[in-house]
Amino acid sequence: MKVGAVLVASILLVEDIIIKKIQAKKTLKNFIRSNKYIGSKDRKLLYEITFNMLKKYFGLLYICKIYDINCSVRNLALFNFCNKFKHHNLEDLYQGKYSLKKKDGDFYIFNKAINFRGEVKPMLPSWLEKKILINTETEKFFFYNSILSEPRFDIAINLMKYSREEVKNKLKKYNIICSYTKNSTVGITVNNRIPKNTLKKIKSDMFEVQDEGSQLMTLLIGVQTNMKILDMCAGKGTKTILMSNLLKSEGFITAFDKIKERLGVLKNRVKELKLKNINFDFDFKNQGQFDLVLCDVPCSGIGTWRRRPENIIWLKNEELEKLKLVQNNILLNAAKLCKAGGKIVYITCSLLYDENEFQIKSFLNNFKNFDVINFREDIQKYLKKEIFKYNKYGLTLTPDVLNTDGYFISMLKKTA
Repeated sequence: MKVGAVLVASILLVEDIIIKKIQAKKTLKNFIRSNKYIGSKDRKLLYEITFNMLKKYFGLLYICKIYDINCSVRNLALFNFCNKFKHHNLEDLYQGKYSLKKKDGDFYIFNKAINFRGEVKPMLPSWLEKKILINTETEKFFFYNSILSEPRFDIAINLMKYSREEVKNKLKKYNIICSYTKNSTVGITVNNRIPKNTLKKIKSDMFEVQDEGSQLMTLLIGVQTNMKILDMCAGKGTKTILMSNLLKSEGFITAFDKIKERLGVLKNRVKELKLKNINFDFDFKNQGQFDLVLCDVPCSGIGTWRRRPENIIWLKNEELEKLKLVQNNILLNAAKLCKAGGKIVYITCSLLYDENEFQIKSFLNNFKNFDVINFREDIQKYLKKEIFKYNKYGLTLTPDVLNTDGYFISMLKKTA
């Protein structure tokens, strides 16, 4: 493919992603499946251009408005391409039948892009910027830069059957180079992504694909043997399965999720692994029975921006308000289901005050029989240095600190 044709394909894909609200990875996958003539180099470039633009979408809007450039997806993509790939001439993008069609104003965009100092940086829309838990300009600089990095490929080991060394050696036989995660005691970082077909063959009962940040959140939950646990928003179950390993078959986990399709993935995996301590027999009537209620709630996903940049483009204020209501309702139910002396663990992959501190503060105002647990000392079991931002409601891990997804976690003890 000519480079201009790759750019045009990226423009069409971004338009589809924004309008149809279909995940970027899925959209790209479907496109490549339908266009099998695309070579590996073109595929790589297509992914790079598309994801880079999605990540910088609001930054590009901001710059183009300053330069009085019409903010069509085409113009944003052209500005970003010329700014990022300065070795290409504008004429390169017009060469070929399926390449970019010349328009008045293209040279102006090209000129502004190549003379722009540095690369355009990601930005949040102004209404979100006010809500983010990153305050100083230095913190914002590192956070926004981290968005442009490629997400790591981390796996969590099945500690019931394998050690990290054993898994590492088995992966070597497939020429897969990896290293131990720096902070999680149960993880391995794979240097390069494992193709999906290969992953299915070698995964077996050895590991689950899980970001190191997610592993740390699971370790911090404080699972203890003989606990009766409710995972209220289990999803596909990576945290659920790791908790099952940590229980060492002593204790029980009830997994629930409103989205049956996602829970179906977990059910299949539980069957494959023959896990006896995970069940799906949940009833909201069973109140006051659980030692631990995990609320890994649906959220805006700001912490996973580098992995799912389209989520930020889709997010509107009214949708955030709906998410906050869902989060609040989950906490209300958790309060009833948690037994006296038990605890609620609240987790988001968000960095927004509205979804984190605000929710915990509101909950405590309504439920006087709950206190925040200070688990800062427990963190030393897993971490050699302080990597979290603390406040009285919980702690936050931002993506730039460990090159992981971003998270917020809070623990609440039911006193009566």
